[in-house]
Amino acid sequence: AATNMKISLISSLLLSIGYTEAFSLAPSRSQAQPSASLLSAKADISEVAPSNILSRRDALRNSVLALASGFAVSGMTPPKAFAEEGGMGSSPEHPIVVLGAGGRCGLLCTKILAKKGLYVKAVTRSGRSVLDESNKFVSYGAGDVTKPSSLADAVSCASGVIFAASASKNGGDAAHVDYLGVANTADACIAKKVPKLAVISSGAVTRPTSIGFKITNVFGRIMDYKIAGETELRNAYAAANDASLKYTVIRPGGLSDEASKGPAGVEVSQGDILSAEIGREDVAEVTVAALLSSATDNATLECYGSGGETLFGQKTGPSKLAKDLPDPSQYKHLSGESYERLFDGVLSDADMLKTGIVSDYKGVKVEPLASLM
Repeated sequence: AATNMKISLISSLLLSIGYTEAFSLAPSRSQAQPSASLLSAKADISEVAPSNILSRRDALRNSVLALASGFAVSGMTPPKAFAEEGGMGSSPEHPIVVLGAGGRCGLLCTKILAKKGLYVKAVTRSGRSVLDESNKFVSYGAGDVTKPSSLADAVSCASGVIFAASASKNGGDAAHVDYLGVANTADACIAKKVPKLAVISSGAVTRPTSIGFKITNVFGRIMDYKIAGETELRNAYAAANDASLKYTVIRPGGLSDEASKGPAGVEVSQGDILSAEIGREDVAEVTVAALLSSATDNATLECYGSGGETLFGQKTGPSKLAKDLPDPSQYKHLSGESYERLFDGVLSDADMLKTGIVSDYKGVKVEPLASLM
C-alpha cells in the first residue's frame, strides 16, 4: 500500500510539472477509453437538427439529457445543434477534420464536435471507426501526418482541422509526428485553403531549463521536436501571407484522465510561463473552442487546471515554470461562463512578441525536415 501511494504521489508530481503524452506513447486499449462522463452520454444527437433555434420542447429535452449525462457536473458541452449556416463544420461536404482521432484527445475532440451538431471527419492512419456506434455528424477517413500525399487528401474540403496526433510505437516517433507531421499538416492546410488549423502541442516547450521540459524531453526529445514543429507551422503561415488562413496552437499542461472541471476549473495564459495538470476532456474542450473562436486566430496559448486541493488538503494550481520568469498576471485568463470566454484578451503571436516575454527557444540538434522524409 505504501509503495502504491508513493507511485501515485510521484505520478501526480510529474503531471503537475509538465508530464505529457510522452509517458504513455502507446496506451493500452483500456487506457484509451474516455472518462465516465463521456461514456455515460447516450443522447441520440442524430435527431437534433443543425440549427441554433430550438423549440421549448427541444430545449427541455436537451436540458434533461445534459443533466442525465453528467454534463452539468463535468462541464462538458451538452448535446445541441451548433452549426450556423455556412460556418465551420456546418455541412458534411466541408467537415472539421480531426487528425489523430484514434488517440485520447482526438477522440474527445471528435465527440465534442459531434455533440455540438458539427460535421466532423475523424482521421486515423487506417481510416477505422473510432466510435462504438454510427453518428450522422461523424464520417471517417485515412491519413498519415508523416505522409504529405495522404494528408492532402485527408484535409481536402475541410472547413477546419485539429491536429491531435501524438507519437506512438506504430504511428511514428516525435521527430516524425510532432515535427514533420505538424509541418506537413500546416503545408497541407495552406495548400487546400483550410480556414483554420488548431494544433495541440505542450506547455513548457520554450522553457528548456524547467523541470517539466527536462523530464518530458527525456522521452525521444519530444519537447525539442514539438517546438520545432510549432516553428515550422508559424514560418509556413508567415510565408503564405494569406489573411484568410489562420492557425492556433494549444499548449496543455500535464495531462490526466480526470473528468472535466468545466471552464471554471480551467485557466488560459500566454508566454509559456505557467503550467499545471489538466484533464484531457478540458484540453479537448479548449481546443474545439479555440478552433471555432476568432479570438485565437494566429495565437498561441497555454491551458491548465486553475487549482484546488489534494487529498491531504494541499493547495494545487498553476505555478511558474522557472523562478526568473516575469509576472504572468496580465496574460492570464479566467472564466466561469464558457470555454470561449477564456480567450477574452488573448494576444496574437505577433503582439505577444512585442511584450518581450516570449522565449526564442527553437529546440537543439533538430535535424532538417528533408532528412525525415
